[in-house]
Amino acid sequence: MELIRSNRTEALADALAAQVRRHPLDPSKRDVVVVQSRGMERWLSLALAERLGIWANPWFPFPRKLIESVLDELGIASSDETKSYQPSRLKWTLAELLRSSAPPELADYIRQPVDEDRVLRLATRVARVFDEYTVYRPDLLDRWMAGEEPDYWQAELWRRVIGKIGPHHLAWRIAEGIKTLEAQGADGAVNLERLHLFSLETLPPLFLRFFSALSRTVSTTLYLLEPSEAYLGDVSTKVERASMDASERDGHGFLTDVGRLSRDFQSLVLDLDERVQQHEGAFLPPPRSDLLHRFQRDILEFRSPPAREAREAIDPHDGSIAVHACGGPMREAQVLHDLIRGALEDDSDLRPEDIVVMAPDLETYAPVFRAVFGEQEKNRIPYEIHDRGTRDDVSLSDEFLSTLEVLDARFSVLDVMRLMDAQNVRAELRFSESERARLAELVSAAGVRWGIDAEHRDALGFPAEPVHTWRAGFERLFLGFALVPGTTDVFEGRLPRGALSLNDAELVARLSRLCEVLFEAEARMRRPLDLDAWATELGRLCALLFEEDDDSGASIRVLRGGIESLRTLATDSGYSGLVSLKTVRRELAESFREQTPPVGFLRRGVTLTELVPLRSVPFEIVCLVGMNEETFPRADDRPSFDRTKEQHRPGDRNKRDDDRHSFLQALLCARQRLIISYTVPAASERPGQNASAVVLELRDAVNDYYVGSKELLEPQLHPLHAFDSAYFDGVSLPRSFSNRYAEIARIVEQPPVERPLLDLVAPPQLGSDEEQPPNVSVSDLSRWLWNPSEAFIEDVLGARFGRAAIDEPDAALTEISPLDESRVGREALHAELTGPALQDFLSASPEFPDGNWGASLRRELRRELESLEATAGRARSDEAFHTTRMEADIGGVLLHGRLDGVAEGRRVIVRFTKEGKRAELTTWLEHLLMQCGPSPRPTETVLALRGERGEAKKISFGQVGDAAEQLEKLVSVYRESLERPHPLVGPASRAFASTLAKGDDAAFKKARSALETELSWSAPLRFAIDGRDPFSDEAWRSRFSESAIAVYGPMLEHRSAQ
Repeated sequence: MELIRSNRTEALADALAAQVRRHPLDPSKRDVVVVQSRGMERWLSLALAERLGIWANPWFPFPRKLIESVLDELGIASSDETKSYQPSRLKWTLAELLRSSAPPELADYIRQPVDEDRVLRLATRVARVFDEYTVYRPDLLDRWMAGEEPDYWQAELWRRVIGKIGPHHLAWRIAEGIKTLEAQGADGAVNLERLHLFSLETLPPLFLRFFSALSRTVSTTLYLLEPSEAYLGDVSTKVERASMDASERDGHGFLTDVGRLSRDFQSLVLDLDERVQQHEGAFLPPPRSDLLHRFQRDILEFRSPPAREAREAIDPHDGSIAVHACGGPMREAQVLHDLIRGALEDDSDLRPEDIVVMAPDLETYAPVFRAVFGEQEKNRIPYEIHDRGTRDDVSLSDEFLSTLEVLDARFSVLDVMRLMDAQNVRAELRFSESERARLAELVSAAGVRWGIDAEHRDALGFPAEPVHTWRAGFERLFLGFALVPGTTDVFEGRLPRGALSLNDAELVARLSRLCEVLFEAEARMRRPLDLDAWATELGRLCALLFEEDDDSGASIRVLRGGIESLRTLATDSGYSGLVSLKTVRRELAESFREQTPPVGFLRRGVTLTELVPLRSVPFEIVCLVGMNEETFPRADDRPSFDRTKEQHRPGDRNKRDDDRHSFLQALLCARQRLIISYTVPAASERPGQNASAVVLELRDAVNDYYVGSKELLEPQLHPLHAFDSAYFDGVSLPRSFSNRYAEIARIVEQPPVERPLLDLVAPPQLGSDEEQPPNVSVSDLSRWLWNPSEAFIEDVLGARFGRAAIDEPDAALTEISPLDESRVGREALHAELTGPALQDFLSASPEFPDGNWGASLRRELRRELESLEATAGRARSDEAFHTTRMEADIGGVLLHGRLDGVAEGRRVIVRFTKEGKRAELTTWLEHLLMQCGPSPRPTETVLALRGERGEAKKISFGQVGDAAEQLEKLVSVYRESLERPHPLVGPASRAFASTLAKGDDAAFKKARSALETELSWSAPLRFAIDGRDPFSDEAWRSRFSESAIAVYGPMLEHRSAQ
C-alpha cells in the first residue's frame, strides 16, 4: 500500500492525477476511487478532469460499498444472505423476535399485550447498534457467539438473530475475506486493477484491515488528508492538558482539542506500517499572510503557543476569520448575503462557485436562504441548496406522507386545506389559490371543524356528535344547492349553509371527491394491518391520488418502490405483527429519505449544504452558519445500551466528535476567508452569548497565538433589522447592497413628521353626480350613515378586506361567535319560528359548539328569542300587521324600503340586535320614511330588541313633524359621503351623541372607547384610520362631532326606551 499525506485536498488530487497519468489503464478498465461523500466525488471529478483534460469511466464507491463488492467477487456469502443484516431489514427480524419472546429485561418496556409500535422503535435502535457492533466491535460479537455473557439480553438477542438468518453479517464476511486475501492464490479473484482511497478522514479499524489485506492483491494508494505533519498519537487529551502547567502543554492546543478523529486515524494507519511500501509527504505550508493562513500554518507545524511578548501582531483590518452574531437564521442569511456580495464585488476573480455555506441544521436554514438569495434583484447571486428539496421526486413523496398524516389525525379543516395545496395530485383533485380561498369560505360557512362523521369522532375517543364533521358540512352545502336560498327548513337534521353560486357547484364537487378518497382510505386504514395489507392499501391510495405521466413517472416509481419495500420486508423478515398507520408513515418516511438523498453538488453558484458532504473540499470562502451552543456540536445520541459508549477506541464515531472534526476541516479548507455566524437573543447585549463552545475555543486559541489592537475574533453583533442605518454609513458594519433596505433606512432615520389622516376622496369619474344612483334603499342609506368610510372603500373603491377563517379558534369549543349568534337569531325571527320548529332549527344550526356547551347556548338563545317575540306580541295587541313598500323623493333621490310589522296606528317590529347597533339607525330611517307616506299613516314605531341577561328591551319612536326635512339632511350626508366620507363611525358616533349631555370630555371619552372596540374587528376602518388617533386631529374631531349630532341627534330626541 502506498501512503500519500497532505494538508491540502488539492495536493492529494495532484498526486492522484499524476499516478493516473504515469500509469494509464486499459480503456476497458476503470479507476476505482473510494470517497466518503458525494460532494467529494463531484469535486474530485471536476478536479481530475481539469488536471487530465479527459477523465472518464471512474467508479466512486463509498468504503462499505467497495468492501461488499469485493466480498461478492470473492464469493463470501450471497447478496441475499447479507442484505438481511442491513439495519432497514434487520429491525423487522428483531421486532419479530422481540414480539414472540422478549428477553426478561425488556418485558416491562414491550408490555403485554404487545405494543407493536414500541417493539418496532426498540428494534430499530437495536438494529442500528448491532450494525455498529459489526463495524466497530466485531470482537464483542465473537465473544457473544463463544458463549460469554449468557444472561445479557443483547447477547441473547444476537445469538437468536444468528440462529434465524445465519452468520453472514459484515464483520464475519470481512474476516473471511481477509483470510482469503491473505491466502496464497487469491490473485485474480478480485476484478480491480488499482484502488485509490481518497481523502479519507477516518475509517473503522475493521475496514482498514480489509484494505490492508486487499493491497496484497490490488495496487492500493491511501491519500490521507491530515491537519498536521506531526505525529498526534501520543498527544495529551484535552482533559489531561487541563491539569498541566502551561510549560508542559506541548503542541497546538486547538488541534488537540478538536482533532480527535484525525489523531485516532493517524494511529490506526501507523499500525499498518508493515503494509506501507512507500510513504510520501505532500504538505504545503500556507504563507503567513493573514490570520487565517497563520493559524493554518501553526496547526500544520503543530506549534505551541508563544510567549505573550512573542505573539505575532495581526492587522486591525484583517478579515480572513470573522465571527458574526445575528438575531436569528433570517438575519444570518441577510448578513451572509451582504458579505458574499461584498467579496464578489471586491475580487473580480472570485466566482460564486468558490463559496460554500455549511449549516448543521439544513432544514432550518434552507428556507431562509431561499428567501434571501432568491430575491429578484438586478445582480442576484446564483446559489444551490443541497437538501432533499433539490430533487424533483421529493415533493410527491412528501405530499403522500402529508396525506397519511391527515388520515391519522382528526381531519381538521386546516389539515385538509393543506392537502389542497398539493400540486402533484391528479388534475381533478388540484385547486388554484383562488379556489382554495373560496372553498375556505364555504367550508367555514358549512360549520366544518374536524372529524369525518360521528363514527370517526367516536373512534378517536370523542363524543359521537356529527354536527361539525365533514360529512355534515357537505350535506349542508349540497342542501344549499337544492333548496330555495334563505330557507330555514330542516332536512333530516341539516340546514342549508353557504351562499352558493352556480360556479361553486363544480368546486364543491371536486372537494367532495378528494375528501371521499380520504374518507374511504381512513376507514380501511383505521385499524392495524400486516405489512402485506399495508402495501396493498397504500398502493391503492397512490393510484387514486396520483396519475403517472412523463413528468411524474420517475417520482411515482420512487413512491411505489418505497411502498413495495414494505411487502418485501415482511416476506424476507418473517414479521407477522399488525402495525398502525402511524408506524407505517414513519417507516415510509425513513425509506423515502434513504431513496432520495441530496443531489447536485457543485453545479452552479454559492453552495449551501450540510457540514459532512463538503467538509474536506477546498473553497476560497467557507461560511459556517448556525454555530450555536445548543445545536453545535450535536450531543452524543447513542442509546444507553450501546456498548461502544463504555470505552472509546480509535476509529469510534459519535456525532459530537464528528461535528468538532467538521469544524476543523472547514477551517483548514478555507483558502481566503472563514466566516462564522450564530444567533443571539434579540435583547442580548453580550455578543458572545449563545456561541458554540468550538467557536469560543477557536477565539481563545487565536488569542493565545496572536495579538491585535483589541481581542481577536470578537463577535460582530448585528442589529435586529437589515435596514439599520449602520449598514449604510460605511463605518461600523459590513455594507449592505440592498437598495430597498437603504431606502427604508433613509425613511426611518428621518425625524418623525405628523402625517395627516387619510383623506378618502372619490376619483372624478366615480364621484360625479351622473354616476350617483337615482334611488337608494333604506338599508343602503343606513349602511352609509353608519360607517361612510367602510361603505366608500367597498362601494366606490371596490376593495374587500374579508378573509375566510380556516382554523379552529379555541373559543369555538365553548362559545358561539357574536356574528354567528346574530345570524342565527335573525334567521329564526325572520322565519317566525316558534315551538318545535324553533327547537329543530337551533339543533340543526352548526354555529353552536359541541356537547353540553352547545346545548346550553341553544337554550339561552331560545329563551331570548321567545322573550323578544313575547315583548313584540304585547305591543302588537290584536291589530292586523302587514308588510308594505314605501318610497319618497328626498332631495332628488328616490328613497325606498319594505317595511314589515305595519298596522293602522303603529309599526311593531322585532330585531335580533342590541341597543346602539345599526338596526336601531335603520329603524329610525324607516320610521322617517313611514312618516313621509300618504295618510292615514302610523305615527309610532315600536322596536323590540335584545336587552341585558337575555331579557328583551323595547324602544319607541314617536311622531316626527319634519320627517321629510330630517331625511333630506341625512340624504345630503349620504351624497356628500359619496365624494368624501363623513367621519361617522357607527357605535362611536352614536355613543358621542348619546353622552353629549354630560359634556364634551365625557362624550369624546365614550366615543374613543367605542372606536377602539370597532377597530379591533373592522379591517376597512383600520385602513381608513391608518393607525393614528383621529381625535388628536382638531379638524377631524370637529367634523366628527358635527356629523354625529346631525345623524343621531334627532333620533335620540324622538326615542324612548323601556
